[in-house]
Parts: sequence; structure tokens; C-alpha cells
Amino acid sequence: MRVAILLANGYEEVEALTVVDYLRRAEITVDMVSTTGSLKTIGDHDIAIMADKLLADVKASDYDLLVTPGGFPGSEMLASNDQVIKLLQDQHQEGRYIASICASPLVLDKAGISQEIKGTCFPGLEGDKVHFADHQEDLVVQDKEQAVITSRGPATAVYFALAIIDTLLGKEKRDEIAEGLLLPLVEDSVKSHD
Repeated sequence: MRVAILLANGYEEVEALTVVDYLRRAEITVDMVSTTGSLKTIGDHDIAIMADKLLADVKASDYDLLVTPGGFPGSEMLASNDQVIKLLQDQHQEGRYIASICASPLVLDKAGISQEIKGTCFPGLEGDKVHFADHQEDLVVQDKEQAVITSRGPATAVYFALAIIDTLLGKEKRDEIAEGLLLPLVEDSVKSHD
């Protein structure tokens, strides 16, 4: 399995790096792809990350799944990049997965994809800037028919990454990674304090 995460300056670091980290733990090949023309990228909170590849060096058919992290202005920069839009449209037309979190469903909207899917995004963007065929409030929404996974924001990045693992490698691998991260322990602790 091969995944690309598309980075434009101003991406939300938690959303980008949680996905990269969790997927690599699951032994999925992940390429961090810079859309800036330079391998050096800067997140929304001024954290510099060196990408693995440049956008000019990739094509949709190279990947089983493409990820767009949220953040401002990163999501807007992805949405204004014609190469990114074409890459996502090609991925979608070929029936391969796309996963977008937080504000990055803006990119799906620009690509004409959000209008065909059930999905979610950062609260307040739906209906105004992101137009879903079926907007849902869940933390993570998977539209298996359209091959799109969406999620709400930084605190949901854990579940977003695990949904990607589940999609690509199955529930057993997803549960193995969650267990190794102590997620069930954390969830049980939170429940016991409610």
C-alpha cells in the first residue's frame, strides 16, 4: 500500500504528522509530498517539515490513497493549486481513496468531489464553503461507495488515521495499531471519568 499526504505551507501539523506516523507504524509506505516547489514545508504553527517528494514528481496512479490535511492557509493553498485539483480528480475518477480532514474538504469542494459524497469537516465550513451531498456530524465519515474518508479536526486525527489503516489493511491491523498506542486505555479512562 502506498499513500501520499499533500503538504502546502500552513497545513495543520497534528493532522499531517499523526497520519504519517500511524500509517508508517502500520508499515504503509507514506510519501509526504510538497506542493510548494521546495521540499521544505512550514506548518500552520511554524513547524518545518522536509517532504519526501515534490508534487511535480507524483501522479495519482502511484497511490492507493491521497491525504489532504487541514489548517489555514494550507487548505486554501491546496484548493488553489490546479495540479492538486487534477491529482484529486484523477484519484477519484479512478476509484482510489481520498482522505481529507478539518478544513481540507475545501479542496474536495473545489475538485467537484464533495458534492457527490457523504462527509464531514471542521464545524462551520459545511454548507457555506464545503457542499456535501450528505453532511454528517460524526468524527470520521467514510463514504465507501465514493472512496472518500473525511474528519473534523486536530483532535479527531487519531481516529482519521486509524480509519485510513482500517480501509487499507483491515480492522485487525487498525486494532493492533490502536492497542500499541494505548488508545483503548485512554478511551476507558475517559469513560470512567464521565
